[in-house]
Amino acid sequence: MTAVLYLLGLLAALFAIYAAVWAAVAAVMWFVIPALLIVLPVGLLGGVLWGCTVALLTLAGYRRWRPRTITAQDVSQGTSNLPRLPAQRPFGRDPAWPSYLVAQSRVDLREMWGRTVGTLGAGWRRCRNIGLQVDHPLGRAVVVLALYPVWLMVSIGALAAAGVILLACGSALLVVTAGWLLVAGVLRGGDHLMRRLRRASGSCPSCYYVCALPAFPCARCGQLHRDIRPGLLGAVWRRCICGAVLPTTVLRAAHRLRASCPNCREPLRAGAAVHRDIRLSVFGPVSAGKTRLVYAGLLALRDQAAEAGASVEFTDEQSGRAFDHGAEIISSDADTVKTPAARLPTAITAQVTAARRKALLHLFDAAGEFSLDRSDNSELLFLDHAQGLVFVVDPFSIPWVRDQLGELGQVMLARANAAVDDPEQVYHVTASRLRDYRVRTSHQRLAVAVVKADLLADLPPARDLRPHAVRAWLWETGLDNLVLAAERDFAEVRYFLVASVRVALAGGPMSPANPFAWLMARAGLRLLPGELDHTKQPEKAA
Repeated sequence: MTAVLYLLGLLAALFAIYAAVWAAVAAVMWFVIPALLIVLPVGLLGGVLWGCTVALLTLAGYRRWRPRTITAQDVSQGTSNLPRLPAQRPFGRDPAWPSYLVAQSRVDLREMWGRTVGTLGAGWRRCRNIGLQVDHPLGRAVVVLALYPVWLMVSIGALAAAGVILLACGSALLVVTAGWLLVAGVLRGGDHLMRRLRRASGSCPSCYYVCALPAFPCARCGQLHRDIRPGLLGAVWRRCICGAVLPTTVLRAAHRLRASCPNCREPLRAGAAVHRDIRLSVFGPVSAGKTRLVYAGLLALRDQAAEAGASVEFTDEQSGRAFDHGAEIISSDADTVKTPAARLPTAITAQVTAARRKALLHLFDAAGEFSLDRSDNSELLFLDHAQGLVFVVDPFSIPWVRDQLGELGQVMLARANAAVDDPEQVYHVTASRLRDYRVRTSHQRLAVAVVKADLLADLPPARDLRPHAVRAWLWETGLDNLVLAAERDFAEVRYFLVASVRVALAGGPMSPANPFAWLMARAGLRLLPGELDHTKQPEKAA
């Protein structure tokens, strides 16, 4: 009897298990699966909508969804995710807002994907926590079957939507960036090519620094932009840290902003780095007549250029005052005041226009004391960047000339305010300085100007002196070593006889404009066509 009862109990237990399993299977088949067939697509659609919402809110920068903004401060501090600058570059990036395509776009897309993944991860952690809060295994199974599949479909939909948006935005950005790079490249290349064809550069009249790329201070806040060219900070325009919109390319910026020296930040002359830059330096002994030659030469250049249909203008106030002062001295035949030896010279700059071509002519005139001792001319940096040099020779400082004057010597020396230093020594001091600073004089040109020709005329030492025979005359006076040294050191040497007086301004073989006009022509700007034929020297003697 007991065995029968055990058997009946076993059968009842098996039946109960069967019934429970059948009920569970029936519930899954008739309730769970149909519910999942409805809920899972809804979850997938909800995930798509959620992914699109997160992506669009992030890209739109809506409130808390707004990504970190790459600002001009980030650019100047190096935290903008822009490519690193070369280590040898002496300055960092300018304080300007970066182009959206190269900085902010990557942050936005990365933030969009990160927020989508982050919200989905938070949902998975929430599902796990809910499951852990249920103690009964059956209830936990129900939670797993109810939540995990649904959130899985939500995750798939959200990731798919975010991925599609990411791919679409990335593809659009690639296309737009390609066009942007093309525009920036064309503008940058055209700007560089145009300035290179013009041989344009910027010469600082204060510190003598020469740059191909000047700096431009913002007209609103004064922040210095050292590289205004099209690039990562803007293709056609750039936005300064203060919000002001600045043009890119040097040619466009120069018409709206005042170029500045990137070395000392002093303003450059108008047209710097836009027009051809011609730098000429005048050197010679004390009282040789350098300053008078500069004044008379500029005055003669202006007058003769006007007759030839060209123009010489002084666009900055400082150069204009210097020219007016010099013109008054030359026009009135007054004496020239000695150049102060206590300060370095500031360039006199003129804008020269000839045959629709423009150039900036910079003339540097240092006191003769700087040329007496090698240790005194180390600061004359304008000598290093000069495209041509004018060496002024006072004929009354030559011992042979003084001997030839005889009884007239003291009178003429006092009248000429003659230099006392040896011109050959002055030349060698300057040439030594150029060599020490590794200036390639073999690529430069030298104009040797024998001045005070008006005082020397009709005197015995000038019996054989003619504008076309200056070299031979210098050789005869005992300066043959100077002639040989100059022709050995420089690529080309031309000799001039100059009278820095009013009567010589109209042109001719002794015009003070001739040395400068010849050097300008060799630098690429012929101001006075055909005016130098009479200064050509005969073939050198063997």
